[in-house]
Amino acid sequence: MVKTIIPTGNGGELSRRMEGRVDLDGIYDRGFAEMFNFVPTVEGPIGKRPGTRHIAAGFGSWISSYVPQLRQGYILEWGEQALRFYTNGGQIRDGANPYQISTPYAAADARKIWKHKSKDRLYLTHASYPPASLNRTGAAVFNVAPLPLMRGPFKTQNGDEAIRVNVSATTGTAVATASAAIFKPGHVGAPFLIEAQDFSDVTAWEPGYNGVTIGAKRRSDGKVYQAETAGKTGTVQPTHTEGTEYDGAAIGKDINDKDAGGIKWTYLYDRFGEATIATVAPDGLSATLNITRRFADSLVSTPSFRWAHCAFSAAEGWPHLACIWAGRLFLFKELEFYGSVRNDFFNFAYYTDGGLFAEDMAFRRTLGSSEAPIWVKADQQLLVGTPSGELLLGAINSQAGVSGDNIDAFPQSSYGSSDVEPVDIGTGILFVQRGNRKIREAEYQFERNRFVGVNTTIYARHIMRSGLLQLAYQQEPEELVWGVRNDGVMIAHAHSPEQQIKGFSRAALGAGRALSLATIPADNAETDELWILADLDGTRAVLQLGDWWEEDEDATDLEQLAKLKEAFFVDFGVSYRGAPKTSFTQGLSHLAGRDVRILADGGVVGGRSVTQAGVLTPDLPYPASTVHIGIGYQARLKPMRPELRGAGTVQGRRKRVVKIMLRLIDTAAAYLRNPKGHLDSMIDRPRNANMDEPVPLFNGDTKNTSYSGAYDRDGQPVIVSDDPLPMMISAIMPDIEIEN
Repeated sequence: MVKTIIPTGNGGELSRRMEGRVDLDGIYDRGFAEMFNFVPTVEGPIGKRPGTRHIAAGFGSWISSYVPQLRQGYILEWGEQALRFYTNGGQIRDGANPYQISTPYAAADARKIWKHKSKDRLYLTHASYPPASLNRTGAAVFNVAPLPLMRGPFKTQNGDEAIRVNVSATTGTAVATASAAIFKPGHVGAPFLIEAQDFSDVTAWEPGYNGVTIGAKRRSDGKVYQAETAGKTGTVQPTHTEGTEYDGAAIGKDINDKDAGGIKWTYLYDRFGEATIATVAPDGLSATLNITRRFADSLVSTPSFRWAHCAFSAAEGWPHLACIWAGRLFLFKELEFYGSVRNDFFNFAYYTDGGLFAEDMAFRRTLGSSEAPIWVKADQQLLVGTPSGELLLGAINSQAGVSGDNIDAFPQSSYGSSDVEPVDIGTGILFVQRGNRKIREAEYQFERNRFVGVNTTIYARHIMRSGLLQLAYQQEPEELVWGVRNDGVMIAHAHSPEQQIKGFSRAALGAGRALSLATIPADNAETDELWILADLDGTRAVLQLGDWWEEDEDATDLEQLAKLKEAFFVDFGVSYRGAPKTSFTQGLSHLAGRDVRILADGGVVGGRSVTQAGVLTPDLPYPASTVHIGIGYQARLKPMRPELRGAGTVQGRRKRVVKIMLRLIDTAAAYLRNPKGHLDSMIDRPRNANMDEPVPLFNGDTKNTSYSGAYDRDGQPVIVSDDPLPMMISAIMPDIEIEN
């Protein structure tokens, strides 16, 4: 008989393809054939996941996070053209009702809304809706409003000289008439640009010209000015872009004792005029415009082919991604991306007020990819994911600022991405590969001068077999990446680059299924909260994962008992704290008609259910002041087939597990499923423990519990936590007999 040890569990649940890879040190010997509702930790021990608290009835299809400040995070629940909010462990209320605001988004579209945070504004983009933002104007006051974009952005100017546009007026309201049907109903409300072909009908300004009359127009520096006074021009060329200025002294003598000259000039316009389309004629040949930037006078009589529609409208489509980077707001629509004026996020003017192009102005570029991007993340550059590969947008000349002439796309990898929003984690980015079956970590590698996407699911390809819907990162206290699959099962991954942990595990609610999940910092900023939108027999519920069970080696017996009373290991659970009592008639309506598990003052109470009226039945057998009631769930561990290091191998040889010992940390209950399917307790009540009190928390090695399995070629016992109590395993030590 040989005693073996599984010293750590951060190999996680391995796929069946790994069953023969006994050669992988640090993977096979730390992995499990099943890790269900247990979670590997970065240090190695395996902890039972906490239960989930029922916070409120749900109404939505998706949840996401919004964290304007570290100590003020919000969970957003997206419903049909409505949004609800959660923070500080509860739902924001408006009196007796949930606080709710209106949105333009259908519930079915919530998953596809791209969200980018900037202080108290959450940018929202979706290909079917105008770009908008969620704005926080108070701790519990929000609104969703369209982005107040200015000066476009505009599409590439028309290049067909046969299609020309003129206007009936240059200010106020005008009718634009085109030589082709260029206007569509979906253009209503969108900006429209027309550039004058030239200023040949306006005399150029010259210094020292005598005979200027009031109302005369002159062109200078690409702009047109109107004289407010008469006489001789000065020597200072007009370049101003608003208001009125003199071009000289206007009075007195110059250095030659001659009239210095000087005319008062009012800025009128440059080549570029802009308007908002108010109405469109049925034939598409004309439109009514509300002029926002004066048109050139020549456009009344001389049609121009230099016109452009706004890039965003119901007719042209809406941007589907947004990101702030390099002091600009970037908006992505299909293969094009648009950068705002530097440090002016809503301004998309391509040219200065003088009609000139400059590096600080907005720009439009086409992404060098065959596929439209589906996610974007800001780092020192912009990392962009497309279905066919990953790109990096950055400056061509790193010594200069990003501008329209100093930006390019550099291919990074050809894995291809799914539409699951990536998560920032440490110094890398986790994204889901095309097909929704693999998670890759993109991190910059200096020696290769590119972002490299390492497959984190290489040893657990089964873990995402049904496809992944969403990712979230719970950094404190356990450094866990969470995901929710299409089948409603959650996955967890202990992430630590230092430990190079490979382990994943599965987690499922005791009933129902998870639909969506997100994390936010707790109000103390010391821990992170995981929130879950769940479905229970067709009824939605918003849940919050309970506090992680943390060991306390210095706790006294009384402190351990107080700690055990707060252990929360039920799903859809509620808690009572108050005067001791035995009956519970409120707060349980969401559990109506269900069997429940109970922890009452640290003691397990079974055999209870909730009536259709929401009443616990029967009452508790004793009065309790701290009570947790919810749906029970089971946690299971099944090791890989054992391999004994030394000469040869025991793989394929008949063997049987005789006994098992566990090394436990602050654990209240642990069971071994015996060959007949029964559960044998591995922790006995200490002889000096009072019978009317809960079993004290156990630390150390359990008794060597008999298993008496039959000889087979597997040798894989199952360890179970079936009670609503904590369990943490730091080592598993089976005794194995091997047949000669």
